[in-house]
Amino acid sequence: MRLEIGIIALVEEVLGVPAERRAQFDWLINKPSPAHFGEYYPRIVDLFEKMDGDWDGLSTKADGYLTPDAYFPAPYNFIFEFDELQHFTAFRQATLGFYSEDLALGFDRHAYLQLCLKHQEMAIQKGGTITGVGRRLKEHNPDIQVCGIVPDEFPGIEGLKPMGRPEDIVPEILDESIIDKKIPATIDHAYDMCSRLAKRGWFVGQSSGGYLQGAYEVAKEIKEGIIVTVFNDLGERYFSTRLWD
Repeated sequence: MRLEIGIIALVEEVLGVPAERRAQFDWLINKPSPAHFGEYYPRIVDLFEKMDGDWDGLSTKADGYLTPDAYFPAPYNFIFEFDELQHFTAFRQATLGFYSEDLALGFDRHAYLQLCLKHQEMAIQKGGTITGVGRRLKEHNPDIQVCGIVPDEFPGIEGLKPMGRPEDIVPEILDESIIDKKIPATIDHAYDMCSRLAKRGWFVGQSSGGYLQGAYEVAKEIKEGIIVTVFNDLGERYFSTRLWD
């Protein structure tokens, strides 16, 4: 049993109320609008621009609802969403800075900021898989080519760290010397590949879709050879995103 499923089941038992797993709300959508945010809408736009978001690109996407991991209805009426270590990053820290000081929060503002700072470096410790596997493959055959996926900066691909800009932090664990080629991939590439895989019985998540996109790009370039990639996450953890809309 996945940890999230077990925790939700435990909360259901404690509250005595079954959780709704596919709940949707008119205001919980993939595109913010003035109707839902009122006077705070300009702050949403400012925040998006500060993070170098593609506002024009977002505005052209089809409307869609975001689905939380669980929703506990009356008399509790609260959304249950799992947050992971990688979410405590500079983006969350910057978001908190846009909250007004008089906004009532369900957590201590200072403690949350400290948590962001504490875990920011840990959250970006990516590159262990390609470093370990790549080194071993190179030891076996130096002619083996190792390719790394470079996701776009925003919105990015969950589970993959963007490292395409000079200011991006490169994890110490990553050995770039074993990477022969870096292949860019966007979240739309990853979603498309996840959809294709699902139709063939492979239910995987965003990072796996990104890896397959890289394999696809390599396949278009070489005339012969063996291409190997990894699928290291499951599709079920992305029910709360637009991946499966």
